[in-house]
Amino acid sequence: MQNGDTLHTALDHRDTAALAAIRASALDARLGDARVLVLDADTGAPLLRLADERAGETASVMKTITAAAALHVLGPEHRITTRVLAGSMPGEIVLVGGGDVTLSSVSGDGSTFYPGPARLERLADLTLQATGAPPTRIIVDDSLFTGDGWHPDWHPSGRRPDGYMPVISALQVDGDRDDPAVDDSSRSEDPVARASTAFAAFLGGEPQIVRGRAPADSPCLASVQSPPVEVLVRETLRSSDNALAEALARLTAHALGETTDFAGAARALRSLLRGFGVPVEGVELVDGSGLSHRIRVPATTVADLLRRARLREGVLGMLDDRLPRSGPEGTMSATRFTGDNEIVGDAVRGKTGFIGSVHSLAGVVRTVGGSDLIFAVFAMGENMKPDDPAKAAVDDFVTRLHLNGDALLRSTVPIALDDTQRL
Repeated sequence: MQNGDTLHTALDHRDTAALAAIRASALDARLGDARVLVLDADTGAPLLRLADERAGETASVMKTITAAAALHVLGPEHRITTRVLAGSMPGEIVLVGGGDVTLSSVSGDGSTFYPGPARLERLADLTLQATGAPPTRIIVDDSLFTGDGWHPDWHPSGRRPDGYMPVISALQVDGDRDDPAVDDSSRSEDPVARASTAFAAFLGGEPQIVRGRAPADSPCLASVQSPPVEVLVRETLRSSDNALAEALARLTAHALGETTDFAGAARALRSLLRGFGVPVEGVELVDGSGLSHRIRVPATTVADLLRRARLREGVLGMLDDRLPRSGPEGTMSATRFTGDNEIVGDAVRGKTGFIGSVHSLAGVVRTVGGSDLIFAVFAMGENMKPDDPAKAAVDDFVTRLHLNGDALLRSTVPIALDDTQRL
């Protein structure tokens, strides 16, 4: 009996030390004005809370909301169609953008940034087969998306010299990259012009190119389709592609009968969160990518969405399947969970994020005991850099959950922290 008592005391001591280590990591000064929530993945019970109901910026963690909405509304097998319609006059055709930013201007099977894209060259070939000769006039219809293509919250440096964001348009090729195979490549001032000029070159001749609308009930001459939405979602989360996220948000809004501008997409995404049963108090959405510093989402909202995905509620299970994973074979950025944090291996799946005011990470972490925890961590501050110490502190905290999270599950009292306890 004495040996049993000694073992029980030792286990208690280990758990106490583990909980203290988790608590200290959550209060790490490098996390700044942090918002943190950890949930039991099976029950949804909160295990650790720090300002989790206070809404704030998300950075690219916002893409989990956009991805869930697209999977639910558009459907995982849906493909985005780019069409060529007959014009109202002989020799005239209409190129209609469908919102596929992955459409590529690279000929043949040449290398592109996006996997398995539809090819503009193929669309031109099909058009020539239908018409028998190059057109004399191309009407370009990119009216599917409305409103501004660039949000005033977004920094103009996103387009050049090393661009990460194009002007959003319903017709563009390769995310409007100067180099279609390179992620961070300069973008143009007019993605529609780039796409329509490339299309005309594939057709041959010297057609006049003008902007306009497709005539009502005009027959379709040719079309190409994007990869399925589930593939586009995987790519959105893997590469954190902002253009793809914004296109999916607007296409989701269109499918719901909303306006296809920033405001309509924001309304659609918030409505869908409510429909999923996710708490939306304090939620204010601005874009689909998370680039805006005015987005306001509590950790409770993100964590609950990811908990439902992990429980495979409806199509949300596909979101969980497509979260980037840590480890040498995973798709999470190679800059995450390095050094001592490599110990997590492939135990973390989630979405990272960064803008100048937040380093974020939300997802699922497997403990050394084999249990899953849902977490959402937002390290807040001013003038943060991509390699800000906050980024390492976020990884340190999630690693601590991996190593010591079983103690959270054994504890009968959740850890409740507040701002006065920060280290």
